[in-house]
Amino acid sequence: MKSLLKLSSLLLLFPLLFVACKKENKDETPTGPLGPKYPQVINNVITPEILESLKKNGMTVNSGTTPPTINGVFLFSPAYCSFDNSGNNLQGRYFNDYKLQFKNQNTNEYTVSMEYKDVSDGTDSGGDNNATYISGENNLFTVFSQVKGKSGSVNYVALDVISGEAAGGSMKNLVWSHYLVSKEGDEANLFLVPVGTTRIFKDENGLSGVQTTFDVLPNNLQTIVKKSLSLSTAR
Repeated sequence: MKSLLKLSSLLLLFPLLFVACKKENKDETPTGPLGPKYPQVINNVITPEILESLKKNGMTVNSGTTPPTINGVFLFSPAYCSFDNSGNNLQGRYFNDYKLQFKNQNTNEYTVSMEYKDVSDGTDSGGDNNATYISGENNLFTVFSQVKGKSGSVNYVALDVISGEAAGGSMKNLVWSHYLVSKEGDEANLFLVPVGTTRIFKDENGLSGVQTTFDVLPNNLQTIVKKSLSLSTAR
């Protein structure tokens, strides 16, 4: 099992592209390069070219200006890589599970906060550092997020695009694409994939259950808890 940001034993996986952001009120409906099917503010995050590239490579993107409310914590598992252009040919592989947290959604400005964390030990984590926007209609949504993250000792900037369907408190058919915008150090790409890498992941079983907490246990504590549960069940 590999981290969403890790490639084999040496390389780490990575996220998507971002540009500066400006908030606009929902009542204002100018049309940007993405067209009238997307909230105007999303044009500040992603270009039509990047959007079409993601869709061409299998990314689901839900347009619309009436997205559902998606606040909550959800488990992205099992994380199956459906596309990888890093040169490491990891398409078809499974990566570590992640928790995704959405909160503070503002339906008037099409904004929502997003964070993620590697469930195995929490060492790979990130969140939006400027603005995250949402499109969609009915139960379908797509989140566009600028992310500042850290994997091990390497800091990075990425654009994450996450699509899915709100389903009675849980999420269905989550798809998560990552474009690595930049990273600090690691010029030899020993720890992280090269800048410009795109990867697309699917929650393969189609259901991302709601979680009671965003916290994760370190590996050693997970082992202790599992052993304790096993002993209590055997009694």
